Amino acid sequence: MNLRPPLHTARHATAAAVAATCALLIAAPVTAWHTVGHGIIAEGAVHALPAEVPAYFRSGGATVAHLAVDPDVFKNRKAAHLRACEGPEHYIDLELLEGKELPKSRYSFFKLCFKEDLVPENVGTVPYAISEWTERLTIAFAEHRKWPANPHIRSKSLVYAGILAHYSGDMCQPLHTTVHHDGRAGADHKSPRSGIHTQVDSLVERLGLKAQELAVRQQVKPYPDLFTGILDELQATRRQIDRVYELESQLPAGRN
Repeated sequence: MNLRPPLHTARHATAAAVAATCALLIAAPVTAWHTVGHGIIAEGAVHALPAEVPAYFRSGGATVAHLAVDPDVFKNRKAAHLRACEGPEHYIDLELLEGKELPKSRYSFFKLCFKEDLVPENVGTVPYAISEWTERLTIAFAEHRKWPANPHIRSKSLVYAGILAHYSGDMCQPLHTTVHHDGRAGADHKSPRSGIHTQVDSLVERLGLKAQELAVRQQVKPYPDLFTGILDELQATRRQIDRVYELESQLPAGRN
């Protein structure tokens, strides 16, 4: 058992949120996606899980939602070592690789970056954060099958799921997958910081969406191969980049 279904569900839930926002453009106080919005998306993914997922986990949506915020908390400026490590886990500027295939392992990816004279943390590592935390959760579920009454195993599986949900949610935000992450970048790949990133980040809260609403009619399926599934989701997200920019003039103003 693993959390591949929530990864799949999270993309569709997020896509639905973006589409609905663009249609309704509801005005509401801005709260960045990395707080309330991440929790809503994570809890929605848990609500959408099928009955074969252990009951303790399906009832743990509120805990997963709380923990889904932690990867952004880890970027605290006072925790310099953690912040430096954590930052790249939330995005990937795929254009920098100029069409080269992403390797399956983090360190093979680093080797590719060095070969192409790229700095890995400038490219971003979110696919690897997702694959690694999925496997941590997979192991926790395997332990649960062997020791179903162990409360510590249950607790850590919810922790792993919350952290995984954050990175999965980030990869479902189109502007986390491109050099055009906050305005159309120039030839130097630098963002003009137009503010659109914050505008899109705040959409889930502006709609007032509920986790239960995002879980409705979701089709949850496992992926035959984990990393292939992650890359499929990444490409599905990237297909929405141009649409986001087409709607830029209609988005309500955001703030940091």
